[in-house]
Amino acid sequence: MSEEDPLAQITLTPRRFGAVLAVAAMLLGLVLALVPVRVAPVDPALGPVNCGNTIGGVETPWVLEDLGQPTRETTIAYIAMCEEAISDRGTTVLLLVVPGLIGGLALSVVRWGSARGPASPGSAPPSGPAPA
Repeated sequence: MSEEDPLAQITLTPRRFGAVLAVAAMLLGLVLALVPVRVAPVDPALGPVNCGNTIGGVETPWVLEDLGQPTRETTIAYIAMCEEAISDRGTTVLLLVVPGLIGGLALSVVRWGSARGPASPGSAPPSGPAPA
């Protein structure tokens, strides 16, 4: 009667764990790219100001709608805050999507390369005694 390790059935190999992390990072980055960025207003009664997302940039009509009837200076200040917040989110998105994409591609290329099978007989390194 052989005992089998119960964790062996649920444990990920290092390659699969890396693939899971790469895909999770890439998906999180894509979700963060699409989710709208919000900034806090000066007056908490107004609620958060919706700026837009990292793909579309600052949506000025949305900012004006959330602020009500702001002055020109207030509008410019909020648009600057929104641009900075979107820029920060864009950096985070790039730091998640690019390594996730590169990691996923690298793991799939390594996987394809190792799935070729055994080398042909003439491509193996020479064995036996070295020539004199």
